[in-house]
Amino acid sequence: MKILITGAAGFIGFHLAKKLMKEGHYVMGIDNINDYYSTHLKKHRLSLLKSKNFDFVELDINQINSLNGDFDLVINLAAQAGVRVTKEKKFSYQHSNVNGFKKVIDYCKASSIKKIIYASSSAVYDDSSANSFSECETELKPKSLYGETKLFNENYAKEINSEINSIGLRFFSVYGPFGRPDMAYFSFTDSLKKGLPIKLHNNGSMARDMTFIDDAIDGVLKSMDFLMSSNKQKNAELFNIGNDSPILTSKLLSTLEKNLNIEAQIENIKVTNESAFTHANLEKSKTMLGYNPKISFEDGIKEFLDWHKIYE
Repeated sequence: MKILITGAAGFIGFHLAKKLMKEGHYVMGIDNINDYYSTHLKKHRLSLLKSKNFDFVELDINQINSLNGDFDLVINLAAQAGVRVTKEKKFSYQHSNVNGFKKVIDYCKASSIKKIIYASSSAVYDDSSANSFSECETELKPKSLYGETKLFNENYAKEINSEINSIGLRFFSVYGPFGRPDMAYFSFTDSLKKGLPIKLHNNGSMARDMTFIDDAIDGVLKSMDFLMSSNKQKNAELFNIGNDSPILTSKLLSTLEKNLNIEAQIENIKVTNESAFTHANLEKSKTMLGYNPKISFEDGIKEFLDWHKIYE
């Protein structure tokens, strides 16, 4: 297949492109390589994707209509990530996650591309109950502007489903080698090694359903199989891609301390605009996709730390 990946220099985009090429697909990647986090890391990822089956164009998704190509599938991973950005950069949520998503959909329509997979997020859910987050039952009530833009994507995809079949993947805290430096597991590791204080939100009582990158990529591949299995019209489906095992931030930190044999200097910070916990209910993903995460938190963190030794 010929596949277009937006956000190809990103964490998931890089691992996905590598896996798809290994399976014999042709991949074109686009990315604007913005400076939300290290452009060096993004360019390093791209340097490892050189192949006759991979082409890359540095391009903002808002200019995607200038792209030439004939694709069977678009996988939209480009977005302003994270729930914490500076006031000066909040416009990026609208620019990339809303306007950019619309441009990608317009490009699909103009290019007669009938299938799209796009990244949504666990940030669309309400965390007011103690239950795991279910695609069918949990109320959608984002606490962040980021979560609101991802919910917009889901609703927009439903509106155009008669023209383009879509699958939205609600990713839960994907982590691992080549990951995002702004995420807690990565920033804690950096701070521990440099002897810097760690800003621990809400005394470490928050919990995240952490999903190892290999499991997340498997979820994308299984979504592809589901979407491409028939030319018949499908519903605009949504699937949780998580691990069904929330990890307290305090446990994340203690696990890193133990593996690195370094004691953290902690600075406690109170926050209110983030979910107290995330917990992926995987019944739908397992039943319809055959998705079944295999990597434990402990093993995943060790793999990340092994990579970090080489990268730092």
